[in-house]
Amino acid sequence: MTVGKKVKIDRTDLYYEIEDNDHEVTIVFESGYGWSLDNWDPVRREGSEFANLFFYDRNGVGESERSDISKDSLQSAINLKKLLLKAEVYPPFLLIGHSYGGVIVRLFANLYPELVSGVILLDSVHEDQNHQMVPLFDHEVQQEYLEQFHVEATLTEFEESLEQVRGSDLSSVPLVVMTGGTQPHHTSASMRKWMDFQRKLKELSTDSKHVFVEEAGHAIHHDDPQAVLKVVRDMVEGISCATK
Repeated sequence: MTVGKKVKIDRTDLYYEIEDNDHEVTIVFESGYGWSLDNWDPVRREGSEFANLFFYDRNGVGESERSDISKDSLQSAINLKKLLLKAEVYPPFLLIGHSYGGVIVRLFANLYPELVSGVILLDSVHEDQNHQMVPLFDHEVQQEYLEQFHVEATLTEFEESLEQVRGSDLSSVPLVVMTGGTQPHHTSASMRKWMDFQRKLKELSTDSKHVFVEEAGHAIHHDDPQAVLKVVRDMVEGISCATK
């Protein structure tokens, strides 16, 4: 059964959808920068066969209200905790973060480790990317990248978000880092740096693995949803076994 609703979190109406299928594990989806919850449609139907699903739109995205409250990743992680509580959604949670959503789920897991039983990072951003990777883009891509920060968080808020996650780790929480291998916006140098970042993300947990999806781009769940679903199903099964 799918339920969609808006609730007020810190004076901001946030929209969420729940698919409660009476499973043991709830997957919490955290979208990339400026992406609404609809972007998870490629994995939604099949994912609902083995887990409860929770989707939402952050402040200023999709059907959620835009307010002047900070849109940095720490505020987003705090908002998510409050939203889950108000929506009466209960752990164990498997967090899936795409791109910018990766820093938010990392912070959430660091703040509320008792709620989190697993983390999947889909081509997640890394805290050093703006200083070390973006200068390696060609001029046009670099300009497009820097000019995107008006849809949701500002460039300043985005860079604050990267600093907020610095130094946080996932201890022994099960972690899978997934990386797309076909990303034509990169130069060879920026792609090497991106892969280096992805390997560093794997080191955030003592129980982790790195899955390289060669024929997928930055939006792995769009380009190869079955690869994502396999990783998700395996982790859900592991969480379910651990809680019995």
